[in-house]
Amino acid sequence: MDDDLSTDPLLLNGTSECSDQMYIPFPLKILLVSAYFFVGVTSLIGNFLVLLVVILRRQTRTVTNLFISSVSAADLVITFVSLWATPMAFYERRWIFGEVMCYVVSAIQGASLIWAPFTLAAIAVDRYMLVSSPYKPQMSPKTSLLVIIGIWSGAFLVLTPMLEHVGYFQVGECTAFCIEFWEPTSELRLVYGICVLLIRSGLPLIVISFCHWRIATILASHGKKLQERRNTSEERSAADIKRKQRLQKLLLSMVIIFAVSSFPIDLFNVLQDIQLVYHMSIISDEGKNVLFFLCHWIAMAGCLLNPLVYAWHNDNFRAHIKNLFLSKRSSSFKTIVTNASRMDHTHSRIDAGPLNTITLLDVLDKDDVKL
Repeated sequence: MDDDLSTDPLLLNGTSECSDQMYIPFPLKILLVSAYFFVGVTSLIGNFLVLLVVILRRQTRTVTNLFISSVSAADLVITFVSLWATPMAFYERRWIFGEVMCYVVSAIQGASLIWAPFTLAAIAVDRYMLVSSPYKPQMSPKTSLLVIIGIWSGAFLVLTPMLEHVGYFQVGECTAFCIEFWEPTSELRLVYGICVLLIRSGLPLIVISFCHWRIATILASHGKKLQERRNTSEERSAADIKRKQRLQKLLLSMVIIFAVSSFPIDLFNVLQDIQLVYHMSIISDEGKNVLFFLCHWIAMAGCLLNPLVYAWHNDNFRAHIKNLFLSKRSSSFKTIVTNASRMDHTHSRIDAGPLNTITLLDVLDKDDVKL
């Protein structure tokens, strides 16, 4: 279940000695440390900047940006907890962080892996409703906060069975394990793990794919109308094409990052639950260890890609960060924030006005992710 590998025979094969670390060649160890360090630092900086932009500018606390902030918060939690705790426990073949951290890490790590995909699904639904029903009342920021709270609370509810089976076991003087203990029948662990996998990955991916497919269909059906409006102004035409391409890339990137980053570790965990990883005789123990680290690293890499996709390609976001950190007028921080805010246009919800003057192009113009 999730990234808890402490019930894997690969891990429990260790003895109760204090120094029973798995063997990893030194060059490979340097490579792993460097790779994890790069992902960790980049993820922390990127997601922190996303939260910083939304916190400093009240005008950006809108539906899409609040959902993006929730994704960044979940990615930060994953980076702080899973990035170091899971690999260290796997490498040490024991739990070295104490009894309290055993339960804290198990709860937060499992919940954070549910927060992000369901928030991505909420973003997809919100954008689909905005494009498909532009004249109907849209989700408000307050409603989006309730959705976020519901997602975060629901994640812990889904994890309740797992948390009831997590235990901290001391073996000898200096060895302990933080494991999911599902005896007398380990089949329950497999069934529960598959159910959580379907809920955490399958359901959000279906929702995201459907919403993005419908959005693409709607955009295609309005192609002629968009072309007519582009022909009225060459400058407007170039801007419209750029906005449409950015939206298409953003929607496609959402699905690809989510699916590609989560699939390897999900597959590894399922194979681990049915002990196929342990019984793969064609792969050496060292190879299995490297396989785990590779799958886990790919999952962690998704955390650093999210802020790049959702925010970094936005001109206003880059301008704000530049003014925030590179401005020589360090004594006028408040002015810097105000100037960056003035660069933003009205957020993605439709302004009041005659309905017959609003077209899909107006919706798309206002629906770019403004950070």
